[in-house]
Amino acid sequence: MLLLVFLAVVSVLLALYFVFNRQSDVKKRLGRIVPQQDDVDHSRPRLVAEQNGFVTKVVKPLHDLVAPTENETKKKLRLKLIQGGFRSERAVQNYLALKIVLAALLPSAFLFARYFYSFSAQVVAVAACLTLTGFFLPNIILYYRTKSRKQNISKALPDALDLMVVCVEAGLGLDMTFKRVGIEIRPISADLSDEFNLTNLEASAGRPRDENYKNMAERTGVSEVSNLMTLLIQTNRFGTSLAKTLRIHAEAMRIKRRQLAEERAAKAAVKLVIPLVFFIFPALFVVLLGPAAIRVITILLPVLGGE
Repeated sequence: MLLLVFLAVVSVLLALYFVFNRQSDVKKRLGRIVPQQDDVDHSRPRLVAEQNGFVTKVVKPLHDLVAPTENETKKKLRLKLIQGGFRSERAVQNYLALKIVLAALLPSAFLFARYFYSFSAQVVAVAACLTLTGFFLPNIILYYRTKSRKQNISKALPDALDLMVVCVEAGLGLDMTFKRVGIEIRPISADLSDEFNLTNLEASAGRPRDENYKNMAERTGVSEVSNLMTLLIQTNRFGTSLAKTLRIHAEAMRIKRRQLAEERAAKAAVKLVIPLVFFIFPALFVVLLGPAAIRVITILLPVLGGE
């Protein structure tokens, strides 16, 4: 029974992996001929972000059923999905519908496999656990995707700040600086590059700068980006030197990154205690003291038996 559960879960996870990482044959062929020059990278996987993708077609009949009735709830959930990198217009409906589909699919697959055997209370309990697993699996995926994206953005932000300083001191305007940094930072962090490019596109569409910066801070959900956007808003409002402000902030970011690295290095010794005590030391004792203990027992056992 456990083997059937394992196979069912692995099959669903593999199916989700191939669905979320699928890429159309047309895009693949075009990518070999013409290099992609879009401001926003559309080739990277997005959870149910394709309007005509497989997942969207499967869960589309449930859109009206699972659509949030309260705008505030929908807004918060959409912000979470955007922070995870999922910007599709129907991402909220697809996300909620996917929870229902997985909550029904996992126990159904298990119960179908158990159809040829006898049902019991244990089978029902396993099916209930699979229902909860399927319902909360999108939450777990979204949590780790958002966490990974935030770490990626935080790691690349100091380099982006240095590029901004260079661009501003070279005489570029702030909008062109965002565009240039978005292009140059892509090999390091595609997520941060997307955010810079989107902010530049919003500025090109005529939105106020302050609103664009606030939107970027909300989309990333990273405190360092929020601090930078607040700094840019204040600089734009009070007319202070942008190059000097960015240089000071970049230096502060480098110091903070160095301090964070030192903190992690200091924690490494503490984190090694448990593996050393429970895994390395017992094996070391067996290797060092095992032969001696065997020899002592071999010598003393006949003597003790003779007495």
